[in-house]
Amino acid sequence: MGRLTTIRLIAFFLIPAGISSCYKEVELPPASDAVFELQVSPEMQEFIYQSRDTSYTIYEPGMEFFFKGEALDLDHIKTRGKSALWYQRKSYAVFLNEPLTIGGRNGIDPVRLKRFKLISLVMDFTYIENRLAFGLLEEQGLMPLFYRFVEMKINGSTQGIYLLVEDPELYHLETGSEYILRRGYYNSIDDSEYEPAMYNIPRQDYESRFLEIYSLLTLLDGEELFTALDQRLNLEQYFKKMGIDYLLQNGDYTDEIYLYSQIRQDMIRFDIIPWDYDDIFSSSPHEVGRDWGTGLLFGDRHYPTHEDLLAVLGDKMIFSVEDDLDYAIAMDPYLYSRYESTLRDMIEQMSTEDIDVLFDQLRNELMPFYHTEEVVAQSRFDRDVTSIQIWENNMKDKKTFLKNRLTAMKEQLNEELK
Repeated sequence: MGRLTTIRLIAFFLIPAGISSCYKEVELPPASDAVFELQVSPEMQEFIYQSRDTSYTIYEPGMEFFFKGEALDLDHIKTRGKSALWYQRKSYAVFLNEPLTIGGRNGIDPVRLKRFKLISLVMDFTYIENRLAFGLLEEQGLMPLFYRFVEMKINGSTQGIYLLVEDPELYHLETGSEYILRRGYYNSIDDSEYEPAMYNIPRQDYESRFLEIYSLLTLLDGEELFTALDQRLNLEQYFKKMGIDYLLQNGDYTDEIYLYSQIRQDMIRFDIIPWDYDDIFSSSPHEVGRDWGTGLLFGDRHYPTHEDLLAVLGDKMIFSVEDDLDYAIAMDPYLYSRYESTLRDMIEQMSTEDIDVLFDQLRNELMPFYHTEEVVAQSRFDRDVTSIQIWENNMKDKKTFLKNRLTAMKEQLNEELK
């Protein structure tokens, strides 16, 4: 897919008439009432429906954005994502002038958000995959963002089930971080935000610190490489993410992670925020059978079949080596031993009962939506059509899959200790 073109739709050079300077704090109600609504002209609504492969800011006089019937103080809203732009049900990035106070998935634990994503889940079969992954990541301290299911409407017409997720680029500022990046292919920076507020470290220093992670991979090895990498990247977090990705068989990998800066002993070190998990339970990772995207630091690596990849990995518990960092972790004996140690500690703390609890939570959160026929019917605009029966069957299948895979991982790790 080519680089997206960003455009801004402007009808007049005026502040939209419906956007007020005041705001109301509202608390997110139970899922069946958690409704956001965008009101625009019929022409704009049709444009949103019909547009493809183009990211743009939605802006016209008179537009308004509501939560549960209450007008929010909207700064702007724009379409986002790569896959969702090819579908009628777009994903959105929402920017408010004043924060919205909303309650969590349990109906309490409110947070205040000025920026958040409304993810349409058009590629997320039965809408469970991101939520399952986020739940597992959250238990490991790897998902600090607020998230929950909501409904989205345009001009009174439901757009179906969405996953509201706190904007990672706003979250990093709340941690005292000045710089956040989204990793791209070939060890690049796909996107970044820089707001010097505390340390006034030049932007290029943050960028260079990230790039050092990859330059080190071909200069050092063993314990020396581990130490140098861990000074620049929170390897415990990264190892845990790799372990969750292995458990979930996460196919979409390289560009689905944010790295945000932290200052430790006067040095820049990156923590991570994993991102989109709409391609889990994959039979093989994305580097298999694809002639682009795989890192180039260790030569021209291609894996025509999954068997070709497994011939390289052997029985190592790593699902994807698309990115050069993961390939180095798989190939360097010392790095892999440190990864496996972290993986063992994490997996030993997990139980099949934990998976039962996670699926019970998911059932309680999605059930109100699946019992609303009009909402579920919007899946006809997604890659796959869903229904309550399809959802029930998929929930059962995936719960069994995860419990069996967790058990198999424990058995393999225990066998290696003998």
